Amino acid sequence: MSTRIKADGDTWRPVLDKSAERRLLLFFCASNGQRPYRVVAAGDNLKTDEDVAGLSAAELLAMFNKSESMNVSVS
Repeated sequence: MSTRIKADGDTWRPVLDKSAERRLLLFFCASNGQRPYRVVAAGDNLKTDEDVAGLSAAELLAMFNKSESMNVSVS
């Protein structure tokens, strides 16, 4: 099962974006497709999906709290 966290009243799925010049962690709302996705710069320690899966819920929540809404729904 993919990694998920509860935040801001919804369930979010973090996905590492490796296509950008610098790595980004994207949070997609798994419980409400109308919510815009959120983005935060990923640290140098996040290089693979396994690295993201290895983060604790508290670490993911801290990154979520630093993320910014992209004001775009993906559904």
